Amino acid sequence: MEKVSSRPVGMARYLPSVSQWIWLVLFLLLLAQPWRTMMVSSDGDPCMHWRVGEWMLEHRQIIRTDVFSHTRFGQPIVSKEWLAEIIFALAGRLAGLYGLAVAAALVIATTFALLHRQLLREGNDLLVATTVVLLAAWAASTHWLARPHVFSFLMVLLWNDALRRYERDRRPLRLAVTLGLLTLFWVNLHGAYLAGVIVLGAYWLGALFERDYGRVRTLTAVALGCAALSLCNPSGYHLHLHNLEFLHSQFLTNWLAEYRSSDFHSGSNGFLAWLALLFLTFALKRPRVSASAAILLLAWGYFALYAGRNIPLLAILSAPIIAAPLSEGVRGTWREVSVRIRTVNDTSRGWPVVAIAAAIAIVWVPRPTDMPTEDWPVAAVSFIQQHPEQFKGNLFNQYMWGGYLLEALPEHQVFIDGRTDFYGEGLVREFQDTTALSTNWTEALEKYQVTWTLMPTDHRLNLALELKPGWKRVYTDTVSAIYCRIP
Repeated sequence: MEKVSSRPVGMARYLPSVSQWIWLVLFLLLLAQPWRTMMVSSDGDPCMHWRVGEWMLEHRQIIRTDVFSHTRFGQPIVSKEWLAEIIFALAGRLAGLYGLAVAAALVIATTFALLHRQLLREGNDLLVATTVVLLAAWAASTHWLARPHVFSFLMVLLWNDALRRYERDRRPLRLAVTLGLLTLFWVNLHGAYLAGVIVLGAYWLGALFERDYGRVRTLTAVALGCAALSLCNPSGYHLHLHNLEFLHSQFLTNWLAEYRSSDFHSGSNGFLAWLALLFLTFALKRPRVSASAAILLLAWGYFALYAGRNIPLLAILSAPIIAAPLSEGVRGTWREVSVRIRTVNDTSRGWPVVAIAAAIAIVWVPRPTDMPTEDWPVAAVSFIQQHPEQFKGNLFNQYMWGGYLLEALPEHQVFIDGRTDFYGEGLVREFQDTTALSTNWTEALEKYQVTWTLMPTDHRLNLALELKPGWKRVYTDTVSAIYCRIP
């Protein structure tokens, strides 16, 4: 009896593969509501990066000194995300805030589609690979924002994949070239290139623990080469010193919400599911993992529990480690089904269909994207633009709104915005003292010659200014209030 082939024929072969479906579904999901608005409005940084990138496009140079604040105007800037900011600015020129959402969605969807391809290439079961990637995406979704850090998702995936390939085939030249190229991009895209150093260090320690001294020598040489290439950025070695100084500041890292531990009582279900999957895999399957994999899990498990922004990196790095033992279990039960689906998947050639669907979603389907008026001072900005004569001095603004104001009111300089590492601990403390109404709360207003404020309506600073002689309220709504100094 002739065996029936499961190989798709005719038009069936042009249907998307599972990896392509993952890419398309994630991409369309991120462009739908509420995700596209959340990606650009969860904080002010997307607008801030857009404005900085736009300045660089307008002036055709990498920004070197601050031009956006009156508190640090003219001070030197370490441009650690300039390439990502230019990419977002180009997207913003094409489609405004929606363009920023498209750029971020492209990077995020590509990251998890490539993670799926990596798991399949390493021989994992298709059903397991798909489930693991979808759970990893869910865990990472807490940090899906239109900001440069999404490029680190992609970079850490490619970085770890290159190291896993090297452990399998021992081709040092390919590893050196791959990590070298990734280093050149990563140090100019986002400051989290330090994650690559930690991942490489885990593989180095694993090789040392296993007494594989040939691998130790190779990884040492590659690390030195990457260290040299990491100096190919606008700030040279100052970039590394700047990042380390910021991470060393306990005050700043504690002050920023994304460096805090996850709140397991709300908004962390994906992370909890991922931790449960990790626990069950090792408790039930008891897989034997390499020393490098064990060190990676321990290190990034700690980092993810310490700071919420590290959760996506834990999911991406640990997915290949747990997919293998899970695949072994599934193959024993669903082997025939898995092989049949995998055969169809491997012969799919559906990228043209996926590209057409994505193009239709981007170009022809209207997707208006605006900052939510219930959370952002959109009406107040309109009032300021209509009455420019009232707002000619220095502004004191809410920290979260700083990035939005850079883009919405480019004619005005802010007091502070999301570039916390640039402003430094001193200014952040001054801002905190003012907004907390400490005993010295008026000092920063006098020191920086603040003549008007823009703060949330119910903020205590407004109550203090209402009672302070020499100040008056000139605008208020349900979101924000503006107080001006009386001439």
